[in-house]
Amino acid sequence: MYRIIFVIFLAIVAIVASCNAPKKATQVPENRPPLDERLAKITMTDLEGKPLSLSDFAGKPVFLNFWATWCGPCVSEMKSIELASQQFKNDIVFLAASSETPAQIQAYLKKNPFSFKFVQLKVSYLDVYVVKLPTTFLINGKGELVSEKEGFRDWNDPGNLEKLKSLVKK
Repeated sequence: MYRIIFVIFLAIVAIVASCNAPKKATQVPENRPPLDERLAKITMTDLEGKPLSLSDFAGKPVFLNFWATWCGPCVSEMKSIELASQQFKNDIVFLAASSETPAQIQAYLKKNPFSFKFVQLKVSYLDVYVVKLPTTFLINGKGELVSEKEGFRDWNDPGNLEKLKSLVKK
């Protein structure tokens, strides 16, 4: 009985670790390009296939979360993103970007309805130097990447809410 529980525990640890650990073959060089170059590489579409770019949201701060339906920490983070998006819905554009197909994203949303916008990332995560999921970019109203947060976050934590408030003030 204890062996089975131990094996299940190890399997869960391995799955969670795989969300956060990139394979060696896909590791990103230490010298990442300037932040504006990284943002310029981001191309995406809405779930109907209409092209979107960060410039479509010019003048507004953007919360851009890179995630995947198969990533446990990403899925766990979604409820706190929803609560934060409700609090800042008039001030910050909230986007959740996955490289999965629109059908996969829509299937997830059918079971987990959220009010913020979900988009399909049209480049690989590595093209924009995202090496861990989830990763969130906080982009000010001038279109500048002011913060990059890797890994799970509770976006309703007072410290994170303060970061979002400061994003609105800039």
